[in-house]
Amino acid sequence: MQSILNKIYTKSADDAVSDILATYQQEDFAVVNFIYFANIVSQSLFSESKNKTEKEREYKKILLKSDYLLPDGIALQCFYAWASALHRVEWDNKWLPNLNGTDFVPYFLSEAKKKFWSQKLCILLYWTKQEYLDKVEEKLKFQWFNVIYTQDGFSDFDWSKAQEALDEYQDTINILLVARSTTKIPLQELWTSRNYQKIQQNKLLVINTWGLFDFIAWAQKRAPKFWRTLKLEWLYRLISDPKRNSQKVINSLAIIPYFFHYVLLGKKVD
Repeated sequence: MQSILNKIYTKSADDAVSDILATYQQEDFAVVNFIYFANIVSQSLFSESKNKTEKEREYKKILLKSDYLLPDGIALQCFYAWASALHRVEWDNKWLPNLNGTDFVPYFLSEAKKKFWSQKLCILLYWTKQEYLDKVEEKLKFQWFNVIYTQDGFSDFDWSKAQEALDEYQDTINILLVARSTTKIPLQELWTSRNYQKIQQNKLLVINTWGLFDFIAWAQKRAPKFWRTLKLEWLYRLISDPKRNSQKVINSLAIIPYFFHYVLLGKKVD
């Protein structure tokens, strides 16, 4: 448990923007992942039991290898606060920031554009349905982002075509947004890990964004601001689309037994 919790980024959104860009400029590549409480549960991230699947073991290694692991959601914030209060994690702050991908990634792109301007940023989009991808590309271009390559998620990523697009530009910030995972199978993280060498070679900043494209394309609606202010967007999503969101909410409710086992009782990883 401790290795995962201690890996989570604990600073503000502005700090995250600065740190991620600094790492990318220093290393010429970087990988940003998100973690929320539901996938801690679904992927058994706190356990090293022999019953874990190979994919679960691989997923944990992928998250620990991330350049940045950003926290997503109120359930993770609550669990982390309890763990911190009882000294289960080494952290002095009282509350973990909620750097969820739906809010943070657009903010990151906006701040990066202010710093480097549009032509300095090269945006590549991968995964989701073509109809959603087209809408995402259209909206980003309307906001003056330089989208240079897109590909839907029904074929293997064409590295040669992506490289051709990148070759048209020099000395740029190359951001690849990958947007596909499920509660059960973290497809985008697995894909990123297995293409790590290509990511390095093409000098990419990869951000695994989960369902962001669906929100940009309005395939799934955000909760009204009132719900978000009350930290109840999870409930709004459950009510508006139970088929899509019920498993995630069920997994997040495991915060209760997790609190007793890992925080109150101080259970160690097997």
